[in-house]
Amino acid sequence: MSTSLSSRPLFGGAISLDLPADYIDASDLRQIPDNQEVFLSSTSDTAIVLEVLGMVEDGLASTDLWEAIKFHFSSIAHDNASLHSTILTPPPSSSIPSQPSDESSATTPQPLILGGTQRIHKFSHNPTGAPRPGHEDDTPDEVWIGVALWRIWLENQQTGKKKKADLVLSVNVNLSAEGGKGLEEKERVEKWFVGDCVRSLKVLDFGLFGYTD
Repeated sequence: MSTSLSSRPLFGGAISLDLPADYIDASDLRQIPDNQEVFLSSTSDTAIVLEVLGMVEDGLASTDLWEAIKFHFSSIAHDNASLHSTILTPPPSSSIPSQPSDESSATTPQPLILGGTQRIHKFSHNPTGAPRPGHEDDTPDEVWIGVALWRIWLENQQTGKKKKADLVLSVNVNLSAEGGKGLEEKERVEKWFVGDCVRSLKVLDFGLFGYTD
């Protein structure tokens, strides 16, 4: 079954992104941080998050996009208090260079995509990843995580000021969903996430990203 996508204006219209038509804007249900846009499936536990983050400059992540997207995958695992995480996407044969471009000719950069799994106790707020109190016998869920990265690294040739940001889109699917529906959901989500959603993202207003210098 194909998934119908529709264009959504995000961050006040600064970004457009095609998302499933039946996904719910989480800000209608709860407060969402200003640097995030969150959408929830109306039929499953699947959620998709777009975040504007500071450009990762730790180690090789500042100059190699593969290292940067691995960093963001690991950061999601940390935030989820994941007990174990595995990157399933094969690494590239060589580094993927990251370097600044002229702000006056800024265009939406090409995305990089990575997929992997993380083992998580849902609803646990314990930083060790232990199950929540009263659910010590719970089996952790296996969750598929898809991540896409657009690096915004712009330099104003007149002032020398720079804009450095990592635009990170992530989607999660509970592979341990009851009734064995997790794998079906993952196949469906991965198809639209990689095939249409990621390719659709457009930065319409680079004013969304502030100067760092």
